Amino acid sequence: MKNKKEKPQYGMTKCLRYFFSRAKKYRPETLVFLFFQILFNVSSAVFGFYMSPMILSCLENHSTAQELLLTAAFFIGGFFVSDALIGYIGNGVGSAGAKDGYQVELRSRIEQELSDKLASTSYCHCLDNSFLRAADRAFAACAGNSQAAEGTWNTLQNLAVNLIMFGFFTAMLTHIHPLIFAVTMVLSITDFAVSSYVSKYNYRHREERSHIDRQANYLRWLPGQLSIAKDVRLFGLASWINRLTDKAFAARQAYAKREHAFYLIGTFSGMFIEFLRSGAALYILLNMCIENGMGAAEFLLYFSAVNSFNGRFNGILNNLLDLKNKCLDLSYMLEFLNCPEPYRFGEGVPIPTDFPYEIRLENVSYRYPESDRNVIDHLNLTIKPGEKVAVVGLNGAGKTTLIKLITGLLDPDEGRVLLNDTDIREFNRAEYYKLFSAVFQHFNLFDITVAETVAQSAADMDASRVWDCLEKAGLTKTIQDLPKGIDTHLGREVYLDGVVLSGGQTQRLMLARALYKNGAILVLDEPTAALDPLAERDLYEKYNAMSEGRTSFFISHRLASTQFCDRILYLKDGQIAEEGSHESLLKLGKEYAHLFQVQAKYYQEDYRKEEAI
Repeated sequence: MKNKKEKPQYGMTKCLRYFFSRAKKYRPETLVFLFFQILFNVSSAVFGFYMSPMILSCLENHSTAQELLLTAAFFIGGFFVSDALIGYIGNGVGSAGAKDGYQVELRSRIEQELSDKLASTSYCHCLDNSFLRAADRAFAACAGNSQAAEGTWNTLQNLAVNLIMFGFFTAMLTHIHPLIFAVTMVLSITDFAVSSYVSKYNYRHREERSHIDRQANYLRWLPGQLSIAKDVRLFGLASWINRLTDKAFAARQAYAKREHAFYLIGTFSGMFIEFLRSGAALYILLNMCIENGMGAAEFLLYFSAVNSFNGRFNGILNNLLDLKNKCLDLSYMLEFLNCPEPYRFGEGVPIPTDFPYEIRLENVSYRYPESDRNVIDHLNLTIKPGEKVAVVGLNGAGKTTLIKLITGLLDPDEGRVLLNDTDIREFNRAEYYKLFSAVFQHFNLFDITVAETVAQSAADMDASRVWDCLEKAGLTKTIQDLPKGIDTHLGREVYLDGVVLSGGQTQRLMLARALYKNGAILVLDEPTAALDPLAERDLYEKYNAMSEGRTSFFISHRLASTQFCDRILYLKDGQIAEEGSHESLLKLGKEYAHLFQVQAKYYQEDYRKEEAI
């Protein structure tokens, strides 16, 4: 199945304008280096082209030894000086020269712009597959030296050099004999058409190749991943993974054989066209030698011009195609960077200062992208200032979605979420986020130090406050026993001396992080899922003390948290099915009471086991 040709949102002019604007902003010297790179490449090509014919001309004309040496020194010296200057600019000291160093930095700067966009974008974009695909395509343009964010420089440089030299050789061939120019042009176009078709084999089969490579690369690194190491050993998956790996690499080899066979046909086709072009040029030039007495040096000069003309012509067309593809990638980058934000950032009405806060939901509905039903369905709710609310229910009831709406991570499809009577869409969303200290069931720890994890910052960090928060979270002894205390690295992806905390220890670390932030509103979304009932109760007692005087939300399908709360909301199908205190809901004897009785039996069994130990 053939893919439809994509039309870029931004044309070549806008893409190149953006590209040069990044150079002007971050490294204007790169434009100077580009100019000199073009200049020295042209001079190197001209000196190299004339070198042999001019030396041969001196020999043919019986020039003196001094004239021969001066001619050789001029052209050979000019060629090597030009090459040396190219090397200094492009591949100078170390592995990268001055120009390349700036180009790498520019690519890094552009990649940082993409990272900033991804890190600061509206949370709803993280659920949007089209936005995520746009992000993947944008970052792919920065994936290496040859990609658009850096490789465009070399494409522009090569295009400029080829255009200048093409004009030079066109003038020369037209001057020699119009027929040579016409034949060379026709066969060069034919050669380019054939070579382009051959070279696009991988592009035409890119989906097949991408699938094969993705599968092979996934399986290659699979056995070494810590996350599945236990499964591989306990379930004996090693031989199965090896069989899958062998199958994937066999598919890659089969593809490579077809690719090589196709390229072989293309190579012979190119050789045949080259034979016709060279043969035609030889025939015309030899006739000129016989009829007009053309000398050997002049013959060599013009015959070299024919071959060089073809190379430059193909070079221009390849450069233009390459530039078009790179501008398509630059367009992807611009589309991603200019993707409009549905939330307010950098502007908005001031956050209210009257603490604690009231939160109200008016007829709120929300449906996830590509879903066929509302997760939250016309829900109305008022949370009084300083009230502690438990949100409970079975999986899929809409608990976490409700909290995402309250915290401003999501905006409702219908209705409003208000903070002290102001629609939260009116606030600067980044300022609104600062109101919340949150602990979620699913979280990721960065490979940074314990202190940086608690403070969520490496700058202006208060070490004494970090220790105080760890103490309140019940982690002081655990952290003191680590090799470097609060300066110990977590995780082993970056630092080999990093440590891996247990699930319970990590939950307490998240509590310390929430304590350090000290937000005005506390949100706990399944924060004790990794704990046993007794440890869970201990942690909830700490949360209860932490929530004193704050508007607080406790979300759980385990009901240990509910007795600390002023009010319990039992969610079902995106609506509030039951509402009240723990005691009133037990007396009601409906779904909440039934769920509590089922869970209480297991809590009692765990408690008896602890007592027996």
